[in-house]
Parts: sequence; structure tokens; C-alpha cells
Amino acid sequence: MIDSLILFFILILIIPFIIAQIMPNTKCLIAYTIVFGSLALWLYYEHITTPTYKQGNGFSYLFGIAAASLFDTSIIVGIINRTIVLCIKSTGYKINIWLIVSLVLLDAMLVVLIFPALLEVY
Repeated sequence: MIDSLILFFILILIIPFIIAQIMPNTKCLIAYTIVFGSLALWLYYEHITTPTYKQGNGFSYLFGIAAASLFDTSIIVGIINRTIVLCIKSTGYKINIWLIVSLVLLDAMLVVLIFPALLEVY
């Protein structure tokens, strides 16, 4: 049971991030931002407009809030990461190992900063 929950949270964090990373150009990244951003806004709107007596409580409520926050976090981090890579590639800079390490550390910092903020907003 616990293993499947951990796998679920990892997949929610990884899948939107990977989809953002395979966008070949800026136009596709903008389309991704519109589609997944609209989905994230819809999830947040549904949460805000649902009365508190219908939201649920306990584990299922916390599970949903954590999943929605992880989903939004991975969308934001994926878009930021891919935008940086596309901007760097457009200037003609070759991507080396130090850039990849820097991006991974940036992603880790963003997850640590964004996820608790989204949990507080929800």
C-alpha cells in the first residue's frame, strides 16, 4: 500500500516534467504551458469553489492536496527548466555536464521552494 502511494507521488512529479523536457521548440512549450497551466488552474478553481463540507477530510483530503501541489510544482519546474535550455541553445552555447548539474540543482531548489508554498495556498 505505501509503496504504491510513493510510486503514485513520484509519477505525478515526473510525468509533467518529462513531457515539458521533450518539447522541441518554443511554440510547443507555449502550447504545453497553455494546456497544462489551464489544467492546473482548473484543479485549483475546483478546490476553491467546492464548499468545505464537500471537500472531505482526513487522509483522502491530504492525499489530494499533496498530489495537486506536486503536479503544479512539476509543471512549473519543467517549464522553467526547458525555457532555460531553449534560451541557452538559441545563443549557440553547447550544453555540457556543468550546465546539466546546475539545472538539476536549480530544479531541486525550485521543488523545495515551490512545493511548500503551493501546500500553503491550497
